[in-house]
Amino acid sequence: MTIKLNPDQSRVLNWRIKSGGVAGVIGPAGCGKTTTGSFLAVKMICEGYAKNVLLVAFTNSAANEFARELSMVLGPEGSKFLCVRSGYAPGADPRLPIPFSNNIELVRAKKIVICTTQSLKRLSASIRFENMIIDEAGIERLEHLLSPFALGINQLGIHLIKENISYEANNIIELASKCGIVATVVGDPKQSRPIGLADYDLSAMEWVLKCARYDTLYTTHRLPDKLAMLVDEFADYGGLNSSPEIASRRFEAIHDIDENFIEILNPEVITWVNLNGNEMMAGPSSWYNEVEAKACVRICCELKRVAPSKSISIVTRYTEQRRTILKYLQHLDIESRVLTTTGALGTQADIVIFSLVRNNPERLVGALGSLQDLNVAISRSKEKLIIVGSFEMMLNGVTSSYNLNPRHKQNFPQKLARLVDKKYGMVVEAPKILYK
Repeated sequence: MTIKLNPDQSRVLNWRIKSGGVAGVIGPAGCGKTTTGSFLAVKMICEGYAKNVLLVAFTNSAANEFARELSMVLGPEGSKFLCVRSGYAPGADPRLPIPFSNNIELVRAKKIVICTTQSLKRLSASIRFENMIIDEAGIERLEHLLSPFALGINQLGIHLIKENISYEANNIIELASKCGIVATVVGDPKQSRPIGLADYDLSAMEWVLKCARYDTLYTTHRLPDKLAMLVDEFADYGGLNSSPEIASRRFEAIHDIDENFIEILNPEVITWVNLNGNEMMAGPSSWYNEVEAKACVRICCELKRVAPSKSISIVTRYTEQRRTILKYLQHLDIESRVLTTTGALGTQADIVIFSLVRNNPERLVGALGSLQDLNVAISRSKEKLIIVGSFEMMLNGVTSSYNLNPRHKQNFPQKLARLVDKKYGMVVEAPKILYK
């Protein structure tokens, strides 16, 4: 094996090897949820704890991450021999050594099967898996969390009828555990969206944590020290820390930085560029901010010039802002990833530019104020986070989450603004060039 587990991952691995039923593993950004799940699958098979294991993810990109980790752990030949990727062929990464197939006999012959939630129906109802690992990221409907359970070794209805057992269970997850299903759900309740329509509904991961045992990974291999501390205090993880080898990682330019951008591209890990552009409404639920969009593109251009090898992502809560930023990037023939907070789940980049968008006299922050969206946006960066938008708006804004959510009685935009300003970063005024 070419990957070494940290103590948190080893503890979780040993716990899940020795325990059955349904359980949760909380993994904040960069803590190796996918790595832990992949190692668990390999250990189950190679040490005889299970005859077969199903790895399920909601998106093709997340399923490919499982496949990529398995390829690294097992090597090209081992992963080709033991694993198969099933489901939607165009969504599978052809560069990986793990073969793709929907042939039931071939799938049944393999020890580790990787599939997306939506493609589970392609698997035969006659296939049963002794162990399952489910990536919760992106799940917004309860049935998508529960659907893999139908492929557990003891299908619920059949098992109850055959054994003639009547269990007292308050929830379906507890019932699944009592009926012999073994599943590990990996995810982060502080990055996952609610599975209902309201902000205060539980996310899929919160349902698992409410009904099952769980453990938490605390060591991030993505976020440098100050960013890890910001995310930890912002989302109340209770101990998130950087691994020693990346704690001191910082952004470094290889060319001289233009004087207009020196304060923005300073050595600090976190910089908030205080910019007062006007928000504009696009349809009933999306917003855009032309001034911010142009500013993000100008910052991206300077980054491409002074550090051409660095990966850059621009993240925003709003689909219309994403379109606006892409439009300006295309005009300048610049390639850079532009993601909504939903699309940013599971991604990372050396530098992340976060466009806030909202800025109005009423100080209504709206959906931008959710813990999950803000937490996703600030936890994608490996070297530097640049927040672009009105600092005063976030510091004094009113959010729907603050008014409606009885479980999260905090004003998260205000909390983020205070933590950046007072403890973990710096706020700089936008130079005039960003308003042009």
